[in-house]
Amino acid sequence: MVDAGRIRRGKPAPETFTNAADYLKVPYASCIGVEDAAAGVEAIKRAGMFAVGIGSAQTLRQADYLVADTEQLSAEHILAAYSRWIDKA
Repeated sequence: MVDAGRIRRGKPAPETFTNAADYLKVPYASCIGVEDAAAGVEAIKRAGMFAVGIGSAQTLRQADYLVADTEQLSAEHILAAYSRWIDKA
């Protein structure tokens, strides 16, 4: 969890996501961010992370993996998409 009071620049700046990764000592490219807003997906991508979008493809076009709602979230499918994303890098 990231303390919003410690973040100087909000989304779409990547600081929220990089702060969490830095705290956990995880490389950004090893992170998967989940967001339901365009600014959040943009922040994840600006951090160099894999972005899971929840919502419309029109709004969240930068997402690497997209579902319409949270009921469609599947760790297995997200990890498979992440593996393909890493292979392209």
